[in-house]
Amino acid sequence: MTNPQPPASQPTDDTDTATPGSPLSTPIWIVIVVVVGLVAAGLTWLVVGRSGDEAPNSVVSTSVVGFTVQEATVALEGQGLQIGEITLEPSDVETGVVLSQNPPAGSQLAPGSPVNLVVAGDANPVVPDVLTLSETEAVNALIALGLRPGEVTQSASSKPVGEVIGQTPSAGEQVEPGALVDLVVSNGQLGVADVVGLTATEARATLRNEGFRVQEQEEESDQVGVVLRQDPPAGTELALDSIVVITVGVARPEPTPTPTPTPTADAVCGSVQFTRIITDLRDPADPPVQYLQDYTCVGGWAVVLAAVGEQSDQIVLDRYIFRAEGDTWNRVSQNRACADGSDLPDPLRAQACDPIVS
Repeated sequence: MTNPQPPASQPTDDTDTATPGSPLSTPIWIVIVVVVGLVAAGLTWLVVGRSGDEAPNSVVSTSVVGFTVQEATVALEGQGLQIGEITLEPSDVETGVVLSQNPPAGSQLAPGSPVNLVVAGDANPVVPDVLTLSETEAVNALIALGLRPGEVTQSASSKPVGEVIGQTPSAGEQVEPGALVDLVVSNGQLGVADVVGLTATEARATLRNEGFRVQEQEEESDQVGVVLRQDPPAGTELALDSIVVITVGVARPEPTPTPTPTPTADAVCGSVQFTRIITDLRDPADPPVQYLQDYTCVGGWAVVLAAVGEQSDQIVLDRYIFRAEGDTWNRVSQNRACADGSDLPDPLRAQACDPIVS
C-alpha cells in the first residue's frame, strides 16, 4: 500500500498583505501627509489672501476730546466716520471745544458711523455777525459758538477777496447747537454798471466809484457828450482797478458851406456910376444928390451913403444897397439884404443894417 504524499506547499508572495486591524504600510502614510499639508496651505492662502483684499469691517474711533468741532470733524472723517449730534454744555473750558464723545474713543465702529459730541458752549446759540470778516475768521467765530460752517459760495463784490458779504441764517437768529451757517464771500470782482446813455461825467463818476478806471474815446454823433457804448458791456465781472472803455459822442464838424456864386464883377464900383444910378432912382421932386458920403463894394454887393438936400445946412444921408448882376447894379431893400439867410457879405452887414450915424 502506497503511503499518501503530504500536500504540496503554496507559493509565497513577496508583497505584504494587510490584515484587518494591521497598521498601514509606510508609503500610504507619506501620501496622506502630503495631501493634508496641501489642503492646509490652501486654506491658509484663502483666508490670508482674501482678508488682505477686503476693506476693514470696523474702525477704532480716535479721541477728539479737547479738539474744536472743526478739528474733530477732520479727524473723524479722516477715519471714515462722521459727526453725529452736537450738544452744547456750559463749561469753564473754552467755547467750541469737545468735552466728550459717544461712542467713546477706542470703540469698534462700522465705517460711516456717527460720533456724537458734547461741546462747551451755550445750549441756545445765537448766530454771530460775521460780515466783513475773512472766511477763516468767520469759520472760527462759528466754531467757537458750537456752530458749523455750511456751504461757502463766492459772489462778485467790490469788497476784498475772501471777505464775507453774506450769511444764512442772519446774525442774531437763535439756532440749534451744531447748526450750519452758509457763507457768501467776495471773489474780488464786480459787475460793470450800465453807463450807456449817461453823460460822460456821470459815467466816469459811476465807474470810478465802483473801483474801475475809465478810458474814453470819441465818436461823431448827434448825442453830444453822451456815452454811446462801453467795453466790456454792463454786467461783466471784472477785477477791481480794471479799465472800462466808454465811447462818447462828439459833434459832427459843420459842413463846408457851398460857396454862393459871386455876382459878375463887370459892374463898375465907382463914385460916378453910383451918383448917376442914385440920381436916376430918385424922384425929380426929391432933394438932389450933393455928393457920395461913402461907398463900399464887396463880393458883388455895394453899400452907398449919398448926401442929399437943397442947401448945405439941410444935408441928410440916404443909404442905398446894390447887388451886381452882370454889368448892372440893382437896388436891394434893406429888409431883404439884412434878413436871415441873406448872402450879404459880413464886411458889409454893419454898414447895410445898422442905423446911419451922421
